[in-house]
Amino acid sequence: MKLTTSLLALSLSASGSAIATKTYAQSTSDITSNSLNSASPVETISISGSRTPISNQYIAGAITVIDEAQIQASGALSMTELLRTVPSVNISQSGPMGTLTEIRFRGSESNHVLVMLDGVEINDLGQGGLIDLSHLMLANISRIEILRGPQSALWGSSAVAGVINITTSTASDSSGAHLGASYGNKNTSQVQGGVNGQSNKWRYGLSASLLNTDGENIAREGEEEDGYKNTSAYARLGYRFSEYNQLTTNLRVLDYTSDFDSTDFSTGLVADANNTSEGEQLSLGVVWDFTIANSIWSQQLSYQYSEQENKNFSDNTFSGSTKGEKTRIVYNHNFKLKAGHINLGAEAVDEYFEQAGPISFGDPNQQQSNRSASFIADTHQNISDAFSFTASYRFDNNDEFKNADSYRLGFNWAVSNALRTFISYGEAVKNPTFTERFGFFPGTFLGNPELKPELSTSFELGADATWQSYTLKASWYRAELEDEILGFVFDVDTGLFTAQNALENSEREGFELEISENQDNWRWAVSYAYLDASEANLPELRRARHSGSAWLAYSISDAHQLYMQADYTGGRQDRFFPPFPAPAEVLTLDNYWLVSANYTYHHSESISASLRLSNALDTEFEDVIGFSGESRRLLASINYRW
Repeated sequence: MKLTTSLLALSLSASGSAIATKTYAQSTSDITSNSLNSASPVETISISGSRTPISNQYIAGAITVIDEAQIQASGALSMTELLRTVPSVNISQSGPMGTLTEIRFRGSESNHVLVMLDGVEINDLGQGGLIDLSHLMLANISRIEILRGPQSALWGSSAVAGVINITTSTASDSSGAHLGASYGNKNTSQVQGGVNGQSNKWRYGLSASLLNTDGENIAREGEEEDGYKNTSAYARLGYRFSEYNQLTTNLRVLDYTSDFDSTDFSTGLVADANNTSEGEQLSLGVVWDFTIANSIWSQQLSYQYSEQENKNFSDNTFSGSTKGEKTRIVYNHNFKLKAGHINLGAEAVDEYFEQAGPISFGDPNQQQSNRSASFIADTHQNISDAFSFTASYRFDNNDEFKNADSYRLGFNWAVSNALRTFISYGEAVKNPTFTERFGFFPGTFLGNPELKPELSTSFELGADATWQSYTLKASWYRAELEDEILGFVFDVDTGLFTAQNALENSEREGFELEISENQDNWRWAVSYAYLDASEANLPELRRARHSGSAWLAYSISDAHQLYMQADYTGGRQDRFFPPFPAPAEVLTLDNYWLVSANYTYHHSESISASLRLSNALDTEFEDVIGFSGESRRLLASINYRW
């Protein structure tokens, strides 16, 4: 899939009839505040806690919403910068902007978090089912919802530890347009814009962003700059046939180029190299929604398609590529009851994996596929004015693995208008990836087709309290992962590394605490998370035992706004591979603080300018051994809305 082909598809989508997907019919402006000068910018609707939107007060779990007001006030470029404010999130970035960036919830694996953009899953099957956050820019993003805890019963195998649901500005039903430009050190530039509108029965949205940076050196030594380029576009088109019958479509295309280094086998550390990764991504969703006014029943038929292709080059010579495709069809029926709702649906998923590369120590070229069919159900019921419960269930029939059940049950107790407590228990399943089953590096890594799916059970207890303008959230959780897939196990018979199911269960336990305040002219939040994650009584790698964050958005006046953010990542362990034949070592990564600030000047309702300083203290840090984190970045921006 070339970018030109993708842009052609984008044009055809915008001019054709409404073959569509629907994130959710509500306008972003209905569920979030775009201004700090609002009495209550608190999110009340979740779009990931159920198959149909549900009030946050009924979700028996920890949920965080980063709304459009915070996104705009922060002035941040990448989604990674704001996700650091979420409790129990560990981010591992292999260098500066554009390099592989993994996310872990509550000590989970990096491919245990499901990410949806405008309702379509965008996890990369070619990279083991994880999400690479480095390519998710904040331009044209209006809302990020983060739901922690096992959600496989609702959203499938990838949602073992939680869900990130991203809404773009094109999904909004409001009308308007915007245009922005930014420039900063490291020769960093971005141009972005978009337009939303409606005409009679049509609704449309189109936005695009172009980011380019010379970057900086990834390795500890050397002076080579590793640059990054990201071009993305979003489109939405909807048509309402009648008051109860509509079609909607949305499309995302992404093209990126990222420089990266290679390993110096004489030191075991990363060193300067002329390596480049080129990637192309596409996601498409189509939804037909049939809802009769005042009826207890509605139905929705959706089609979702995502594709990710990654090509690597060394000294301008092709060295290998991966490609993943996922097609999902869901037919859901919603029944509105007097005291809640019931969703019943069927789902079919088709996954395709392709790998290509030169034949040297072995043949890396392969094509694999997998299909599954599922029954899904979820419900919310109010037992009384104070008590309610939610439940979800999934039955999976898979071509490659034995049938599996996933479920989650939660109870809410509204002790008073100011205090809510909840308790939940769930079981989630994660299927082995194509890479783990069939290998990736011939002559180095041996696939294991006999792997069993991972099974996670989780228990959570929490409470939310509000008084005056303050909100306090606390939760304690405990999770156990059975048959964890270990990705680097030495096979004595072949002398290669392989994947195996662990003999002992992995334990994850921790708690989260967050306090926030919302006033007319300021909002702030402070959070802390503690994590104890171990496998075979050894600490899990790249998980910080202590982490925390604090952010403040303050409107000095109608024209001047200040945003400040400080994120703490505690010490954690990582594996280092010294020169052969020395064995691998487990080393400790230093703890660090990242401090950022953004000042915005509103010249008028239409024109604003901002100046953002990221990593203001110019902290030297590593999330992965040998890969230097991004240094201080200064970015000036100007935006125009009409």
